[in-house]
Amino acid sequence: MTATASAHTVKNTTAETAKLRGNRRSSSHSKVQSISLALIIPVIIAVVWEVAGRAGWIADGLFPPLSVCVAAFVDWVSGIGLFTSDFTPSEAYSTTWLAHVGASVGRVLMGFVLGSVLAIVFGILAGISWHAKRMIDPTINAIRPISVTGWVPIALIIFGIGDQPAVFLTALATFFPVYVNTLSGVQRVDRGLIRAGRMLGAPQYKVVMSIVLPAASPNIITGLRVSLGIAWTTVVVAEILGAKSGVGYVLIDSYNQFRFDYVIAAMATLGICGIVTDKLLQWIFADALRWSDN
Repeated sequence: MTATASAHTVKNTTAETAKLRGNRRSSSHSKVQSISLALIIPVIIAVVWEVAGRAGWIADGLFPPLSVCVAAFVDWVSGIGLFTSDFTPSEAYSTTWLAHVGASVGRVLMGFVLGSVLAIVFGILAGISWHAKRMIDPTINAIRPISVTGWVPIALIIFGIGDQPAVFLTALATFFPVYVNTLSGVQRVDRGLIRAGRMLGAPQYKVVMSIVLPAASPNIITGLRVSLGIAWTTVVVAEILGAKSGVGYVLIDSYNQFRFDYVIAAMATLGICGIVTDKLLQWIFADALRWSDN
């Protein structure tokens, strides 16, 4: 009996081990397949871009091939000139990538924080108080449809050229999505929880901080993520129209100099910055989202 039981145990263990190995292989194969599928379209675009750029099929030959754009990006970042006969380094941009990215990040950060904090405060007030909503909401909804570009002349008149108009426009663009999502999140909070908190003697600020804000956090974080993308779009517009530094400035300046390779490098930089800051935002609020899911 003992020998039979031991043999049966060994057999089960072997089967489980084989099953685990099979699952690992399947998972590994699935990841490889997923990555391969995700690379198909980028590879096709890269090949077509390189061929079309070298053949001069786009914009009468003014549009550079991918290899030249990569060389421009590397030169902009590090000053290292990659071997390609079609690329000429620019002394105006070489090794200035970090300075320009830092200028843009600073403007985005200041505008994003300012706009988000104000939006969350006003959204919570409008969500928990009928009187506050009647006072705040109509004015915000009247201003919200106005495009950020429509505010550019006003920003330049009031703040002039420099960081201030960019920060103002970024804060303005950030405000509305965060406000709308915060208001929606607060209005969906279970009113029974709020009443229970008040019945237990919790003051209003405690109810807001311990019940309302955590319960509304998924909506608020969604608004923050949407606003962060809009903030990067807005800061580029502001830098194009009224700044002497930043990724947006490099984009328009290189365009005016017919350096379309650096234009593409600036666009790629904006995409990288947007992805990195979005992932950073998700990491910062990961605990809040886990709490909400539970």
